[in-house]
Amino acid sequence: MPNATLSEPAAAFANEQRPRSMVYRATASVVVFALPIIAFLLIWEVAVRLGWVDATILPPPSTIVRRGWVLLNPSDLGQSILLAHIGVSLWRALISFALAAVLAIPLGFFLGLNKTAYLIVSPLLSLLLPLPAVAWTPIFLVSFGQGDLTIVAVCFLGAFFPILYSTIQGVRGIGRHSLWVVRSMGAGWFDIFRRVLLPGALPTLISGLKLGMAHSWRTLVAAEMLAALSHGLGFMIFAARSYMDVSTMFVGIVCLAVIGLLIERAVFGSLEAVTIRRWHGTGKLGSNR
Repeated sequence: MPNATLSEPAAAFANEQRPRSMVYRATASVVVFALPIIAFLLIWEVAVRLGWVDATILPPPSTIVRRGWVLLNPSDLGQSILLAHIGVSLWRALISFALAAVLAIPLGFFLGLNKTAYLIVSPLLSLLLPLPAVAWTPIFLVSFGQGDLTIVAVCFLGAFFPILYSTIQGVRGIGRHSLWVVRSMGAGWFDIFRRVLLPGALPTLISGLKLGMAHSWRTLVAAEMLAALSHGLGFMIFAARSYMDVSTMFVGIVCLAVIGLLIERAVFGSLEAVTIRRWHGTGKLGSNR
């Protein structure tokens, strides 16, 4: 009985400390991630202030932040130029990525499971995968003209092939014996997909989704520079060139970097947390756990 009495306060103390420990680890992770970025920005600021770098070509971070604040127009966000450009760019990129994923993932599973179809399509994939999606922009401009259709089509190609290829390799990497074992237990195709194919292919598939989104996001900038009529971060950067407004160019570049980081960390990081880390564990090289 005394041991039980002593264990209850200890358990309560452990339960109380667990959230604090999680908060501490999360805070430490954010600090470790942010420190190199902060150090880089400080060095950049000092270098410009001391005259080591020409401010007309490489404005200091403080100038970029002030310009971004003006473009954001916090007093009237409904009329914010920066938010309008960000919203249009996000819409184009996400539509392109969603279309690519919806088409590439089922096709990737089919080609990964069908050896004959894979042998037929593989040479075409080898030919098209290294081709930059932005190279198609002039073709789409001739076909569709300037506007969203051309931009979405180019970004779609940027996302499609990395997702398709990663899905195929993820499915082909699953051991045949795993399928045989599940089939021998009387599982249908849906159970095989849910219990073997999807969990087995998911690590490679999510890597393909990351690459697809990254390719689509990078391609978006060039496509908007060439095909956008009025809005988009790429359009904003390219239009600022006409006025030698370098600070506005850097505002666009910073927005592209930050949004890309948030998508990679928030969207795909959360997806990995609820799937790969839960299903496959974290006892791997490079894991913090």
